[in-house]
Amino acid sequence: MSDAQNAAKRENYFLRTFCVLIIFAIIFVHYEPCYQLFGMNAYEFVEGVGRFAMPMFFMISGYFLYSEDGHSERSLKKKTLRILVLLVIMKVLYFGLDCIYFSFGVISADELIEGLVVMNWSSKHIWFVVFLFAIYLLHWILYKYHINFKYSMIFGTICLAILIFTADVCAWASIPEIAGVGTYNIGQVFYCFEGFFFFPLGYYLHKYSDKTDSWSTLLLAVIAIIGAVMSVWEVINFTPMTGVEYSSLYFGSVIIAIPFFILTFRIPEGRLRCRPLEYLGRNALPWMYAFYMAIMFFIKFIVMDNIDAPLEILDLLGMIISAILDMLLGYGMFKLMTRLFGNKLTRSADFKPE
Repeated sequence: MSDAQNAAKRENYFLRTFCVLIIFAIIFVHYEPCYQLFGMNAYEFVEGVGRFAMPMFFMISGYFLYSEDGHSERSLKKKTLRILVLLVIMKVLYFGLDCIYFSFGVISADELIEGLVVMNWSSKHIWFVVFLFAIYLLHWILYKYHINFKYSMIFGTICLAILIFTADVCAWASIPEIAGVGTYNIGQVFYCFEGFFFFPLGYYLHKYSDKTDSWSTLLLAVIAIIGAVMSVWEVINFTPMTGVEYSSLYFGSVIIAIPFFILTFRIPEGRLRCRPLEYLGRNALPWMYAFYMAIMFFIKFIVMDNIDAPLEILDLLGMIISAILDMLLGYGMFKLMTRLFGNKLTRSADFKPE
């Protein structure tokens, strides 16, 4: 049996580590650094290169849903409820922080109400956790009524096709609107639905990993490199700085994510292991995803805004400090919840096979 098959059938430890690295990518993108990098706004560059994080996030979540004996699928209800509990905790946390920010004049009364009802600018970037819950809920319903998961894949494919057409093709073709609706706005909405494609894709790539084992490693690597080059090209040509309607997907990131995800199956079980990050990926991941936006918002708008220093230094320090604090808080919350509730609420149910 090959290395790829062995890694897939035993355990893909690298994915646990990579889950934490994805958190870092999300932090760096959503911190929105404002300094100049290679003659352009650093945020646009980092966002374009880091867009692979969301496809990988959902594929990894779907990957851990599959199990050969079906035990992971049977735990769909429990996993869905765990994410719901996490969402409730997040809503309480972010509304409490918004109340503090409102009292200090950081956000307005309208933004406070907006954050309570839906999301505001201090919490909007945790949207993917909400959609992860919706995706798990959908697959729980499908499993309960014995409906093949392929139908979720079909729905996700339709969503992704609309996203690519409106967010990328229309941007390349300079088509600003369809039927009076801005194509960029349509793409922004359907960007949130990309998980409905990548989640079942991760599930099926794990299920049929013996099929992808025959694909050339060199070919997959070349495709990933092409995707990286394409992402940079999209950043340079389709950003607000160019004055054109720009991509919200960055199609190159999809081309990076899928072959890179498959390549993780080729990593032997004992290779490329970082045990501290692996530990966090196994145990603290839900808390890290829950709190990263709160930490990042506090560091960027409360701490760094009151320090007199060059913007490049403030942004770089802010991103690094946010990542470190997120790891520490995630670890601390895991230990606290384990002490209070045992393993019932603390395991990374949406990332770790049980």
